[in-house]
Amino acid sequence: MGVKRVPTDVVGSEFVYIVLYRLRIMTDEESRDWLKRWAEIRKSLPKGIKIVAEAGNAFGTEFTGFTIFEGPFAKFEELHSNLELYSSHLVEKTRTIIGTKGIGAPKSQLQKILRDRPID
Repeated sequence: MGVKRVPTDVVGSEFVYIVLYRLRIMTDEESRDWLKRWAEIRKSLPKGIKIVAEAGNAFGTEFTGFTIFEGPFAKFEELHSNLELYSSHLVEKTRTIIGTKGIGAPKSQLQKILRDRPID
């Protein structure tokens, strides 16, 4: 059973993505390599995706940090693929929270997202 996708009639909406992550314990060399990779990922974000905030700590959670992205869902899927490709060997666990940008999304869109939302 694969990951469920957001319905295509909601894909054009703007979303906010909070990606919480827990990095595994790394050596100094691995840490330096990760920082270089992260810089490359940040420079090559899919068009339409932007980083709103980065946090090196996620106090009160089991995660070591989080990043908040903003943009269309189709581009976030592209970003998610890149993140998996370049960082999956360093990440122990992730949790992604997806929300519509603003509070004015039509009720029908919200119901579809809740019913068919992607799951980590």
